[in-house]
Amino acid sequence: MSHTKNNQAIKEITHQDIYELHDTWEQLQSWQEVLVVLGKFFEDESRPVNKQQLAKKYYASSRVFQVFYTDFNQTMERMEKQIVELRRKKKI
Repeated sequence: MSHTKNNQAIKEITHQDIYELHDTWEQLQSWQEVLVVLGKFFEDESRPVNKQQLAKKYYASSRVFQVFYTDFNQTMERMEKQIVELRRKKKI
């Protein structure tokens, strides 16, 4: 059995485990640009006075947020499962 300097057993983590966790992380990262645009919309204090235009932009932004929120929650659940699985890996 392999051990650390502190005499703790090392867990067996495969490259596949690492790739799966990295893919999940990349999926979360892919939202960064979209969230910047969405954040700018809600920070914009010089919004147009045109109520129709404002309503359209608000609706579009709310749809983007809903898609993000759903994907984010699913991805976080998947990542949590991956981390739990990694913690349960047998020690070598």
